[in-house]
Amino acid sequence: MRNSLERHLADYAATFLRNDPEFDRNIRLKLAHSLRVRDEARRIAAAESFPTREAELAEFAALLHDYSRFEQFSKFRTFNDAESFDHGEISARLVAGEQLLEPRTTPEERNRILDAIRVHNKVAIPPGFAEPERRLAAVVRDADKIDILPILLDYLEHPDNESIVFGLSREPRLSPAVRDALRQGCSPAHRDMRTVCDFVAGKLAWVYDLNYPAARAEFRRRNYLERLRSHLPDTGEIDEVYRNALKQLEG
Repeated sequence: MRNSLERHLADYAATFLRNDPEFDRNIRLKLAHSLRVRDEARRIAAAESFPTREAELAEFAALLHDYSRFEQFSKFRTFNDAESFDHGEISARLVAGEQLLEPRTTPEERNRILDAIRVHNKVAIPPGFAEPERRLAAVVRDADKIDILPILLDYLEHPDNESIVFGLSREPRLSPAVRDALRQGCSPAHRDMRTVCDFVAGKLAWVYDLNYPAARAEFRRRNYLERLRSHLPDTGEIDEVYRNALKQLEG
């Protein structure tokens, strides 16, 4: 099923290509991201000694977590959910409607995968998730974070694709709502972001929502916090956010 789902995803993404280099690179970017998130989920599951079947479900959920991104960019020319639709919710709806997980999963397994897809982009896993659902959602969220940051860092070093940062202002400042969220150790909502500085600083707070030691170790190994800090203004408030995030990651 792994290979058939991967082929389906690649074929599905190809239906959105327009022979427009600027547009098509964003479709290809999301396809490549989905494949890498699947690989990251596989590594986390192995490092955390998941049972074989649970690891397989994590791969399925990770591979399909951004299934609606192609439609989103095609319709709205943005990846900003606040300006289009909630891509976690719509991805789960599309995966269910197209029956992509049948017949290789049980109804219970399908529900777990759909829940993981639905909440992968939320500020936090909603309360009330049972442990099996929470574990699966947590793997997808961690794997997604691990792979998004290289995409962002590449943009910051070569800023030629504004879709990566939602076309936000390049003013070197934090917006008040974003500043408040970061001081509380929370990821700011995308709807509150006004600047690229908001967007980049918001990623420092991701360390508060890393669920597995393997994911935290990968953040440290790749020096993500230090690299993000190098692209932020040299201010006291940014220093405070950075130091607190570093303490959280190393704790």
